[in-house]
Amino acid sequence: MGTADFTFGLEHRTAGATLFLLLSGELDIWADEELAPRAARLIGSVRPEVVIDLHHVTFLDAGGLRLLLGIRQRVARRQGTVRLIRANGQPHRVLRLAGLAGEFDVIRGEPDDGVGQGPAVPAGGPAA
Repeated sequence: MGTADFTFGLEHRTAGATLFLLLSGELDIWADEELAPRAARLIGSVRPEVVIDLHHVTFLDAGGLRLLLGIRQRVARRQGTVRLIRANGQPHRVLRLAGLAGEFDVIRGEPDDGVGQGPAVPAGGPAA
């Protein structure tokens, strides 16, 4: 039915009470379908503060926006916060054009505190 050649990825790491989600590649409807359940499991079991790193996101469309909004909604239900870091280029333009840049705490550029640096932990393989 599908292909193993994913054009997107999700890794995670934690630092204190913060869950860092590192998204990569093309965030479209396929990415939303595959990554939303993984993100939900991570958020459901851990932290009220989530930082989403968009540095390696090369493409963002309505499906990717749905993924980000779904994460924000899930975190908000747990009275948590979501920040987007390194939201530059095309992803930042899409957030801005969709009128969603104000819905997130968006930090452009490089993170300045080094929190969450270190080896990434895969968030799981493709859904069966």
